[in-house]
Amino acid sequence: MWQSLLYSVSSKCALVSNLVFYTLSLLCFYVDSLASSSSSSNNETFLSSWAKRNKLQPNIHLSRDERKELILLSSFNMTIIAIFVWTPLSEWLWNYIQDDERRLTEEDEWIWYIELCYKLPIHALIAEIGFYTIHMLLHSSSFLYKHIHKVHHRFVAPTAMGCVYTHPIECLIGNFLPVYLGPMLTNAHPLTCYFFWFPSAILGTCMGHSGYCFMGYIDPHDAHHLHFQFNYGGMFLLDYIFGTSAGHPAGKRI
Repeated sequence: MWQSLLYSVSSKCALVSNLVFYTLSLLCFYVDSLASSSSSSNNETFLSSWAKRNKLQPNIHLSRDERKELILLSSFNMTIIAIFVWTPLSEWLWNYIQDDERRLTEEDEWIWYIELCYKLPIHALIAEIGFYTIHMLLHSSSFLYKHIHKVHHRFVAPTAMGCVYTHPIECLIGNFLPVYLGPMLTNAHPLTCYFFWFPSAILGTCMGHSGYCFMGYIDPHDAHHLHFQFNYGGMFLLDYIFGTSAGHPAGKRI
């Protein structure tokens, strides 16, 4: 059983996600160290100058203990929960939705225009609906917020690794399920999952929690951590539709 799970599509999606996640998280930690450095303007490099100028909440930095706490829970969710708990659940659900005869495998032909032009937008829409709905529910219920979602709001100024700093239950239902549900429903080709959907999904959520302005773009999710409300979605499409969007105060400074 475990050998088949090891080579399953869900397992490979988890491994790809981990690769992207840790690469971006470590890069963001490095940029955070530059933003918090006290070097004089004469000794600053281009990157350290950029980090200080584009940090959305420049006066808030993680302490060593906070960084340790962040790494422990986030790593637990991305290894134990993602690989050993979610992978078997995902494979069962994927096979339930798409039976063995219909489910696409790596050996099947990859029809790029169907996968990229038709299925990928559906994945993004399903993830947006799922994340927005579950996120709103976690904020609307005082019980769910206190016992589950409050963990994710531990840090007012998050960093990339903070995207999965959540209660394990929220990580399963609120993070993993909306991302995996799209490929399950569209019967996505495994190559679409490995090389396009999961890397882009992890990239998006890491950028949303990075705490930086990139090329003039400020991800609205940082304002959600700052205010504890507004901007509940991932693409913020439903926030626009339902009037729950808000700008970031750093937009006036950067």
